[in-house]
Amino acid sequence: MAKKLVSIVVPMYNEEPMVPHFLTKIDEIIKINSGYTFEVVAVNDGSRDKTLDILYEAQSKYPFLKVVNLSRNFGHEAAVAAGLSVAKGDAIIPIDADLQDPPELIAPMLELFEKGFEVVNARRASRKEDAWIKRFTAKQFYKVIDNLSGKVRIPQNVGHYRLLSRRVLNEVIKLPESNRVFRVEVPYVGFKTAEVAFSRPKREHGKTHYNMKSMIDLAINSITITSTKPLNFVFKFAMLIGIIAGLSSITQLVLFILEMTSVLVFPFINHGLFLVINIALILTTVLLLNLSLIAIYLAKTFNETQKRPFFVIESVKEVR
Repeated sequence: MAKKLVSIVVPMYNEEPMVPHFLTKIDEIIKINSGYTFEVVAVNDGSRDKTLDILYEAQSKYPFLKVVNLSRNFGHEAAVAAGLSVAKGDAIIPIDADLQDPPELIAPMLELFEKGFEVVNARRASRKEDAWIKRFTAKQFYKVIDNLSGKVRIPQNVGHYRLLSRRVLNEVIKLPESNRVFRVEVPYVGFKTAEVAFSRPKREHGKTHYNMKSMIDLAINSITITSTKPLNFVFKFAMLIGIIAGLSSITQLVLFILEMTSVLVFPFINHGLFLVINIALILTTVLLLNLSLIAIYLAKTFNETQKRPFFVIESVKEVR
């Protein structure tokens, strides 16, 4: 009986210091899991250092290595999608090159895969090594995305690192949107899911390319492709502000009448001026919130109507 093929998909951008360490570790994992055949699909996402050259040189030592070179830098999500489009495995495992996703989890993932699970998520058991601001924002992000996702349950503290069966990957690839967020697409298609927990180690070599801007972009993309509920929230918020503004206007009008009729005197209060300022500020805030959300969704619609490819593969090089 032929061995099942496992595809390990790893996006790389300026990972020159990490490439040798990553391939050495993956080679050890492959030798341990000798009951499978492996391919490692390394996606060079327009690196400006020697990442691509090192990958090409490494193919002479690691025949399982397949190098996908993108025509330019498209970003992490696009690089993952490019690797998934090339992967041929019966089981496919996206993983980051920084080894903060422990390759040792591949063995327990495969055990669950053999038990019939078609998705095996790698969940971070804790985020103690992260700065407090990252822990706080991550917690709030998952809370928001969970409330918005409806019937689609987005697993918390799960990134790209997971195992997918070939059937699940085929369904993910079928999704037509151009603006893709992998961690939302996988739970959307469903299928029998399990998880393994791990403690994420610190990055030993090189530096992370995932900064605050990247996290904000990911959060916006995840929320806006998951649900249109934020539009409803803004509408309800605008209605609430409108009610408050109306009550405030009535209150100020009553106070103004009482002062004009000398029933009560409120010195140093310019009712008309403050009324105009309050209403102007409230209306400006509501308008800006509405316009901001509309602009985000309009931009997503614009990107989808362009039908541009999410990535462009310049070349695919493999030894065997």
